Amino acid sequence: SQRMTKDNVLQALAQLPEEQREALALAYFRNMTQQEIADALGEPLGTIKTRIRLGMQKLRGLLIDEQ
Repeated sequence: SQRMTKDNVLQALAQLPEEQREALALAYFRNMTQQEIADALGEPLGTIKTRIRLGMQKLRGLLIDEQ
């Protein structure tokens, strides 16, 4: 299996819906908590948790397909 590269991850991220991509980017690249993301975006915490969960599921599927 090929090693996951930053490019693979960025390409997969680009395929996510904007709201999911934004929440994941804030979590992983800015190291923000889900509560901090909710506050920054003016969204309920539950909405952010859902976006991150769905985004991670989709990302995982996209990255597994590439291998």
